[in-house]
Amino acid sequence: MPVVTIPHNWSPRPYQLPLWTALEGGCKRAVAVWHRRAGKDAVGLHWTTSAALERVGTYWHMLPTLAQGRKVVWDGIDAQGHKSLDAWPTEIITKIRNDEMKLELANGSVWQVVGSDNYNSLVGSNPVGVVFSEYSLADPAAWDFIRPILAENGGWAL
Repeated sequence: MPVVTIPHNWSPRPYQLPLWTALEGGCKRAVAVWHRRAGKDAVGLHWTTSAALERVGTYWHMLPTLAQGRKVVWDGIDAQGHKSLDAWPTEIITKIRNDEMKLELANGSVWQVVGSDNYNSLVGSNPVGVVFSEYSLADPAAWDFIRPILAENGGWAL
């Protein structure tokens, strides 16, 4: 696998550093209660990139609906013109599935944008890391579905 720098073209803001440090230290459950535009999705994306290269597995970025996931993450562009998907260096991506909003990485990890509105479609998957974006708007049953999976496999949730 090629050598790349992670996080890719991104650094945590000063107020994001305690969360980043906790995740680097092995924190398995974290909640970021920050204002709008504070960069919660950016932290989640860049953390997932790091985690997916450390531990081969399936990783999800979950929004309340799959349509929101496409707008916010898959097609998202920040105020500086950076695409959300730029968190993933092209050198580590082996396959892009636009129809499934899924990336396959050179080390075997898979990252996918999913929606809590159809969490039943995720049955049988075994994610080891999940970012819950806009959690207050999500179907709370999604967490009840995912929590035991992460507990069993030592996974994390943000």
